[in-house]
Amino acid sequence: MAAHTLRMFLLIVHLPLVGGLAVDTILGDRVQFPETGQCSERGATLQHTLTGGNSQPVARLEDVWKPAAGYKDRMSPNESVVLNRSNINDQGLYRLTCGSEERLIHLNVITSSEKSVPEGQAAGFTFHYFTAGELGRYRVKRNTQLVFELDLSSGSTSQGSGFENRTSVAPHWRSDGDLTLTLQGVKPEDRGDYFLYVLKDRKRGHLQAVRMRVSPALNTPEERNLEQITCTPQPPCKKTPWFTIAIIAALVLVALGVVCVQSICRSNVSSGGGRSPTEEESQPITDPRVPEENGHASLA
Repeated sequence: MAAHTLRMFLLIVHLPLVGGLAVDTILGDRVQFPETGQCSERGATLQHTLTGGNSQPVARLEDVWKPAAGYKDRMSPNESVVLNRSNINDQGLYRLTCGSEERLIHLNVITSSEKSVPEGQAAGFTFHYFTAGELGRYRVKRNTQLVFELDLSSGSTSQGSGFENRTSVAPHWRSDGDLTLTLQGVKPEDRGDYFLYVLKDRKRGHLQAVRMRVSPALNTPEERNLEQITCTPQPPCKKTPWFTIAIIAALVLVALGVVCVQSICRSNVSSGGGRSPTEEESQPITDPRVPEENGHASLA
């Protein structure tokens, strides 16, 4: 897949005095090295300069950029060098050798916080900096777009397109160093990655990142009342057919009748009611013995 079709959160800043191109990415995101896509010299290489001055190969350009041994699990052959996920060890200086030219790329891998703000509400981006006697500019960018800038020397501010009259810092920022930015009336299009830093002597410091998501607006009391009035009625309960009710009633009556009859019968038996037994019936049954002679019964 071509590199330009990859979706990634990326901030690219040209910083002439530090040399080359600065690329900021949030830890774990995909990261592209843009200038590698502009090089067509077969045999071009991209190397990562490690602490101590040693270099580690990242990719080599053949027909496409192919990953070095240590990057095969995070990079696929592509038209430019793209790491599928960044880790903290990726930050640092990279050297792109393209023919007789050498270009420098500074990659910053930044840990970020996350926040979700309901549409229409205010969002706060916490930032503190030592402002006593400090010069420089405090900047906030959304991806690559300027959101807010404060000149720490003069106190003048500027706001990016689409953020006019929606951004501010505390009025006592100079005395307490609280540069927390407040963004009013958050819109769905405000979602993205916000980078906060101070630019001094054309170098950035105290770089921080916040990934903001915009959730649906919270219902107001009026909207909740309207929702109760206009809510979809529940389906009516199904009525039991009349003949079913009649059958059930008949069964209940029969059951009650059987119970009553049994109860009456038991009552009569226990109270001695009913037909009196005859004298013959009342006499006990006896079993007269036949006299025996010499052990044998005699016949009459």
